Amino acid sequence: MSSYESIAVAFQKGGPFMYAIGIVGILVLAISVDRLIKLFFIYSVDSVPFMGQIMKLVMSNNVDRAIKICHVKNKAALPQVVRAGLVKMGKPIEDIQGSMDEATLKVGPAVQSGLSFIATFANISTLLGLLGTITGLIMSFGSLAMADPSQKQQLLASGIAEAMHCTAFGLMVAVTAIVSHSYLSNKANKIMDDVDRYSVSIINLISEQYRTVRNRNVGGADPSLMSDNDRMGAM
Repeated sequence: MSSYESIAVAFQKGGPFMYAIGIVGILVLAISVDRLIKLFFIYSVDSVPFMGQIMKLVMSNNVDRAIKICHVKNKAALPQVVRAGLVKMGKPIEDIQGSMDEATLKVGPAVQSGLSFIATFANISTLLGLLGTITGLIMSFGSLAMADPSQKQQLLASGIAEAMHCTAFGLMVAVTAIVSHSYLSNKANKIMDDVDRYSVSIINLISEQYRTVRNRNVGGADPSLMSDNDRMGAM
């Protein structure tokens, strides 16, 4: 008997709860693949070279170029937040901070989306396996009442073995879901950590730019209160 046939036989012996666990396993696989693609290829960006380029452009007052670079990667979480701050360049620092905070609140749920379902499905799979085993044992012991005494031991051993298939399958799906959740959660947390860290870096850099412009201006005018023409002339 091949491995595929063995799996098919075990699946049939496990009872109806095996199908419920199988559905949960398919959902875990689908969500995991979706999150894997989005977290590694859509929401993620190589933060160190990206922010190094953005920082250089901001320090050289080439903000428009920095915004265009963010727009090219506008589906990634970090560029979205950075762009939200850069488009407010010249406004009061509180407005820039508020705009970046708002963007962070928007990208956060998108990055974390679906991960809680994987953890929930891990628990559901374990419980379904246990429930399938218990119901299988109940049916097995119930069938012994009408069985021939010489066959009771064999029927009991066979019934327990079949019931344990459900527990084994449930645990297999649960372990897979837990590993997937841990791996994807770490990636999502790294993305959001980069967003938080570099948001502070951008705010500090813009604040330093404002102080530099203010110190260069006669009378110490705040660049966030200057007109656009005066501000560009000062820079």
